[in-house]
Amino acid sequence: MTLDEKLALFQELALADANQKSGQMIEEYQNSLQEMLKDHEEAMARKTASLLEIETQKLVQEKNHLMAVEHLEFRRRLNEKTDELKEVLFADVSEKLSEYMETEAYEACLVKQIKDALAFARGDEITIYISSSDEGRKEALEKAAKTVLTVSKTDFIGGTRAVIAERNILIDRSFLTKMEEERDSFTL
Repeated sequence: MTLDEKLALFQELALADANQKSGQMIEEYQNSLQEMLKDHEEAMARKTASLLEIETQKLVQEKNHLMAVEHLEFRRRLNEKTDELKEVLFADVSEKLSEYMETEAYEACLVKQIKDALAFARGDEITIYISSSDEGRKEALEKAAKTVLTVSKTDFIGGTRAVIAERNILIDRSFLTKMEEERDSFTL
């Protein structure tokens, strides 16, 4: 084998070896790039999932906040309407009560309240008050109940109040008190 042939063979072997090594290096580099791409895609998927979850939570919180605000606004409007209807209702009740206070049934009611208070006192000293708005009925009520009545300095719309001082008892059957109790406990 001549020197040129040896050189050609050596060159051929060197080039084949270099091609083989460069092929391996390119394959390793491609595998490395594929691995990096896979890691990057997984990291981006995790980041995207995390961002999606954070944004979802933000949207849920925002929705809950808006719903809470709407709920409060609804409750406020409902309470306003309830109060409005309550005022109308109690204005009607006051009107009906005023009409009732002009009847004989009201006087009979007062006489019954007075007699009930006297019976409850069982002989103890009792002071029975009628509303200042009923002052004109005082004499008729005293005759019917056979007792002395006191006209209250304040108007409690109607009904009676009685005090048994010995036992520290107040019997309040006034319409004002009953209206206030009903107003306080009334719900729609």
